[in-house]
Amino acid sequence: MEFHGMSVAIIGAHAGSGPAVVKAFVEKGANVTVGNVFGHNSTKALEGTVELDIDTGDVASIVRFFDFCEETNGPVDVLVNVAPPITSGKALDFTAEDYRRVVERELIGPILCAQEAARRMTPRGFGRIMSFISMSGKTGVHKNVAPFAAAKGGLVTFSRVLAAELAPTGVTVNVLATALFDVQVATLRNREEAINGIPVGRPGRSEEAAHAVLFLASRNAGYVTGETLNLSGGRFMD
Repeated sequence: MEFHGMSVAIIGAHAGSGPAVVKAFVEKGANVTVGNVFGHNSTKALEGTVELDIDTGDVASIVRFFDFCEETNGPVDVLVNVAPPITSGKALDFTAEDYRRVVERELIGPILCAQEAARRMTPRGFGRIMSFISMSGKTGVHKNVAPFAAAKGGLVTFSRVLAAELAPTGVTVNVLATALFDVQVATLRNREEAINGIPVGRPGRSEEAAHAVLFLASRNAGYVTGETLNLSGGRFMD
């Protein structure tokens, strides 16, 4: 019953493992507000939620979203930033505008959302802030994703600094780094080859990512902050 009535905000919930994260919280009785990121909206509503469009590059839009969360489901206890789909390409082929656009969307946007959430959480003495990234943002060894890896690497470092600053307040800040998951495998041409590189012998399941989020969102995870949790099936280990 820990999550019953908890106010959870999930930004970009239609992407990646987002729908599974929403489902897990809804099944636990949480009140979930979905932030539909401009340019990545879905026409299919996620069951058990209320939704509002959000421009993560616009502070006023972010404030409106959190105000909406509070008016609808109460002050936000948990914020989850879900990473949008990426576009592959050679590091030298991306334009200056490509790099700026990705950094704005995948680094500045989540930072501004985390800022607003933290400002509201700290006076109440409890909060959980989480962001999904690709493992490339932590390891930097993947080809063809330079701007995305750079942005997500920056988000890891920002999250650590924010976690250190907020540590005495009861608000934790963590990152989940996913490698090859079911939502990605479905679009791969070399599926079998990719899976062969995973020690557990299969891609990750979105439900597993969702339960990792549930743990980090729980009160028993209050001693875990500033961490980047590997969800890679043993492919990457710290």
